[in-house]
Amino acid sequence: MSKIIDDHFNGLDLDIRKKNIGTFMDQKVTPDVVSGVAECILEYLSENEEPFTINDIRYFEYSNQLVKEVFNKPDVQKAENEYDKFFSQPIKMLAYAGILEEDLTKRPYKYSVSNNAVLEFIGIRERNAVTFLYKYLEKLSSDSNIKILFDEFFITQNRAGYERLKTRFIDFIIENTPKNDPVDISRIFTKIINPLAYKEKKFGTRRGRISQTVISLDELYYNRPNWRDINKDKSLTREEAKALFDDVVENKNFFKYQVTKAKKFVRKLQPFSEIHRFEQYPGLQAHHIFMESEFPQIADLPENIIILTPNQHFFRAHPNNKTSVIDEKYQAICLISKLDSIEINNRSGENDYSLEDFINVLNTGFETEHFNTGMDYEEVKHQIINHTYARA
Repeated sequence: MSKIIDDHFNGLDLDIRKKNIGTFMDQKVTPDVVSGVAECILEYLSENEEPFTINDIRYFEYSNQLVKEVFNKPDVQKAENEYDKFFSQPIKMLAYAGILEEDLTKRPYKYSVSNNAVLEFIGIRERNAVTFLYKYLEKLSSDSNIKILFDEFFITQNRAGYERLKTRFIDFIIENTPKNDPVDISRIFTKIINPLAYKEKKFGTRRGRISQTVISLDELYYNRPNWRDINKDKSLTREEAKALFDDVVENKNFFKYQVTKAKKFVRKLQPFSEIHRFEQYPGLQAHHIFMESEFPQIADLPENIIILTPNQHFFRAHPNNKTSVIDEKYQAICLISKLDSIEINNRSGENDYSLEDFINVLNTGFETEHFNTGMDYEEVKHQIINHTYARA
């Protein structure tokens, strides 16, 4: 699916020097906010016609629910100044990137969708928005002839290299856009360097200085999902991990939203049962291979969700329709079938799934550290069978 982004950017010119506008990036342009705003636009257009204004999206009821329940913020009507940027900055960036078309002939500015496929790609999953932002920033920096500045820093990962990059970036923005506040530009710099650093597995920036470790995925988000840190402590028992999950997850609505979004994402990828893979077996059920109630810390990973028919879900995965029980032998079939889906997807060049995340699912669900990314697909399948029958 990421190929649609490459196709979109082919032929576009995102050179900052030619545009003379400063809306190409901003503080609220993070993967989860961009994905959420894209989702709000799509929901709005499912009920309304184009064009739309920023306020149309901002005051749309779906948007209000999103910011209150998912981003854990006050009602949009009660925090107007705070949420003006929340919606306007991602929309402005999407317009600069050519995903939206912006009509500036009169106020309020009007917007329409130029590339619905990319907007849907962004809206369905935060990780898709990470991919989009990385490709967008690569294209932007390359067209603007400043990519070499970032490339030099990624080779020379030290404080002097960082300060040189930051100074040259600020000077470039002041010279070529209406922005002239170094503090404001520094905030934008963070939103550009860290997605690039994450994809390159390099140091980026933290608190205005060079980071001392490689930038992690969760640092890119506005809402940092703290429950994923639970997986890093392998000394915890399953019961301890569940108890810790209940303690650390303050925003349960955000967690539920992430799980729902992951299910929607897998349904879009897999219209038929992932075990049968034929049209006569439509996939109507999104099933957690390792149960959400037992392993909530991996419940929002698409690699732990498989599409089944109702019969497969309620009579095989959960024997006799007891949804609190898992058939461990059928669970192994689900895991192997999910790995097939991941392999097929990755070999086609789509990369919608992460093999590393699937390995994390296996180690968490089987309560082991045995699985690793050095294994080939056949070895992973072999070890799934071994672990299943070792528990029998």
